[in-house]
Amino acid sequence: MTTLVVAAYAPELAELAELDRLPADVIARAVGIGLIDAAAGTVRALAELRPARVILVGTAGALPQTGYAIGTVCTVVVSTLAVRPCEFVPEPMITLVESDGALVARGRALGLPTADCVSGVGITRDEDEARRLFAGAHLEHLECFSVLRVCAQAGVPAVALLAIANRVGPNAHAEWRANRVAAEAAVQAALLRLL
Repeated sequence: MTTLVVAAYAPELAELAELDRLPADVIARAVGIGLIDAAAGTVRALAELRPARVILVGTAGALPQTGYAIGTVCTVVVSTLAVRPCEFVPEPMITLVESDGALVARGRALGLPTADCVSGVGITRDEDEARRLFAGAHLEHLECFSVLRVCAQAGVPAVALLAIANRVGPNAHAEWRANRVAAEAAVQAALLRLL
């Protein structure tokens, strides 16, 4: 049973690859940054590798009031597509996707907190918008919705493990830059435990 581990970009997988810490039946791939590139990269990887399951790893921003500390690794239960107040979404369009229940249960058994995640075109910098998004999510991650949706369409069980690197808001990018290496290490350690 091959497990495909994906991340938006190679540095989120670098330590695992350099240390050759992945089991033989696990393949790691960077699939692309953002909704579109992550979807396209995931489609390519699924077609090429035909994995039995997919685990997305990465860093995320915590929305206000979550209480999650920097470095906390969460198992994503549901991912939604960010719909801004000025946008109309046709009713048939899918805006919510669930992670595989068995993989979420494995994360819970390891003591990882669960969270819902929202994905948009860009990183939210406005505090009011961050508070609005918090009404339906705990985390913001640019690729989560795309990866989980592609896997759902392909019938491949998938889950996301995301480590908090920043708070969503005006300082998000600066915080991410300061904390991303430690958050990447935390999510990679959690992945190894999950495998």
